[in-house]
Amino acid sequence: MVSEHMNASPEHVRALYEEPDNWPRLFPATIRAARVLRREEDTTVVEVDHVEGSVINILRYVNATRIDLVEFKRRYDATFANEFIGEGNGTRYWLTARVRLKWPYRLAAPLLKPLVLARMRRYVVEPLKAAAEAER
Repeated sequence: MVSEHMNASPEHVRALYEEPDNWPRLFPATIRAARVLRREEDTTVVEVDHVEGSVINILRYVNATRIDLVEFKRRYDATFANEFIGEGNGTRYWLTARVRLKWPYRLAAPLLKPLVLARMRRYVVEPLKAAAEAER
């Protein structure tokens, strides 16, 4: 779990995150392109051109303050809970990950938690915060 205060409204931060067209601009270190394959009620299926290749992401709109993202990659499958909570004049953004490593990467699982947290902060939280605060 990683948390950060952002000086932008929860609605603004959520709107940036929930639109896949924004992802290449928000997360340029990891995403080259994103294309919506389909939208159904509270679910959006997205094809993402990551640095490691094309992957499928599924956005699930849980409620007004939470969006879950399910990601399927070569080394792992993961679910990221993104929470956008009003806090003073801004937003408390919580990013919680549940990562399921694939074989043989499972062997390194006990050692990977600090790396996963650092990457969540570097590749998701910090770029989202910079964009949200720059555009408010």
